[in-house]
Amino acid sequence: FTTTLDTITPKVVLASGDITDAKDFDGVNSFQVEEEWQTYSDLLSKHKVQEKTVYLDIRGNHDTFDVHHMDHSNNLHRLYSAKGPVHPSTYTYTMSHQNTNYSFFAVDATMKTGPKKVFNFLGNLEPTDFDTILAEKQKLSANKQIFFGHFPASCIIAPAPGFKTILEGGLVYLSGHLHTLGGLAPQLYTLHRSGTPELELGDFKENRKYRILAIDNGILSFSDEKLNTWPAAVITNPKDSRFYAPNVEPIQKVLQSNEIRILAFSPHGIDSVQVSIDKGKPSEAKKHSNLTNVFTLPWNSLQVDSSIRKHTMDVTIKDLAGNIKNIHQTFNTDFTRLETSYKLYARILLMSNLTWVLQVLWILSILVSTLPILAARYKPSALRHAYSLSTSDKMAELVQFSPFFWLYLFMGSWLAIGPWNAVEILSGHTGIILPWAIYVKGHFLPSFYPYVASLIHLYLFHTPLFWSLVFKFKWRMESSSGKILLALSNIPVTLVLSSQAVMLLVLYYFPSKLGIFKEICILIAPMEITMIILGFICNGLVSYWISQSRRTNN
Repeated sequence: FTTTLDTITPKVVLASGDITDAKDFDGVNSFQVEEEWQTYSDLLSKHKVQEKTVYLDIRGNHDTFDVHHMDHSNNLHRLYSAKGPVHPSTYTYTMSHQNTNYSFFAVDATMKTGPKKVFNFLGNLEPTDFDTILAEKQKLSANKQIFFGHFPASCIIAPAPGFKTILEGGLVYLSGHLHTLGGLAPQLYTLHRSGTPELELGDFKENRKYRILAIDNGILSFSDEKLNTWPAAVITNPKDSRFYAPNVEPIQKVLQSNEIRILAFSPHGIDSVQVSIDKGKPSEAKKHSNLTNVFTLPWNSLQVDSSIRKHTMDVTIKDLAGNIKNIHQTFNTDFTRLETSYKLYARILLMSNLTWVLQVLWILSILVSTLPILAARYKPSALRHAYSLSTSDKMAELVQFSPFFWLYLFMGSWLAIGPWNAVEILSGHTGIILPWAIYVKGHFLPSFYPYVASLIHLYLFHTPLFWSLVFKFKWRMESSSGKILLALSNIPVTLVLSSQAVMLLVLYYFPSKLGIFKEICILIAPMEITMIILGFICNGLVSYWISQSRRTNN
């Protein structure tokens, strides 16, 4: 860390939360560990970090695990972090560089009541904090504004008109929290509709990721690097065309520039920087006479071949230890036809409203699992528009058996509405687990994992359970009796119910360092086990109704 800091010598360092891990050795239980906070504070002091740079840190959700309120003794951020003693939550910092003022907005969207891990995933910006940030944003509107926080914009619940309103006009929003989704989403960058880019960064704990940002003539460039991998570099002019943000930065200045500029760093020193444009002959960039770590190469953007829509630049940087870094990027000299290339998965993850998506999927799962059985009971003629005559008739006949109908409907209602469980949400405080919220100490906290568990169960288990029972009823009623038929007709039901048990086992024993899957298993196990038992009771009721219907028909 100190080698990196002393080599790059940044003007500002931003630490966007999850300063500590705050978990037990197996990752299941979660609480604030004072030793972790002391280690963090000691490292900042030992290496004189705050004497070498402006160091701005903020809380992440891990830093609020089991923190009952801002003044609670568990809130160790206010004692050991760099800014916590003075700025326990959201704050701004303004600095001046070369006649330009830059305002850094540290946006703390962590929950004021910080529950334990599995209940503490989403950000929640309260109305007073939201209004305060908007007022500060307006007051500093003449400055270049850089926003950073722990949660991606998609994971923050905020008052209308929404969190993204805060980001409008900002040069960038820097976030973390998603940890590359276990390697499934290594590059989470997007451009919001307002024109402000959001750049999520993988975690430092497991992936050892850090980001170098540079602002060159009002244009922001960046490079995500891995600790102790050298050289590290950023091409600041011309900017990588994949990440243009024309609404918030003067990209036309690229055409007015007379040199290519590259920031290159290595603790061993830089040996050479070679630049090739459009696969032409490499030229060597020279070290700037006044600016540290800056390498330049004269160029004239007007002399670049205008017939090429998107140009390429290849840079090879070699340090004195023989380490080599190769950079390939594209750039434009015609800004009338810009094409950014943010990845689709990143746009979906960062631009969507996660809570809205969850709520829609949850409501749809309720409708999918309950409408067919309600229609079969109260409007059987409507089923014939969607299913065959024999299937719709057997559905209607099955749900006329009231014990089965009301038990299945109760199961769906309990899955969708709750409550599921009563567990310790905060140390010394038991809370109620609902699919759509967590209730503790008189507060409803936003839900994530229970929402996901509810809709997954309704889609993958509860709805298939109904159709497997319809299949059993229809087949047994339309075929002759026999032991083989009896066994075969029970296979779909058995598969659906046993798959729930398999899911619990997979979650419990899944080899994850985070411990989150095991904790989810413990959270949903009472509900899932109850559903398995009730499912077998439903199966028994259907078997009874089959025998009664056969006797009546005979």
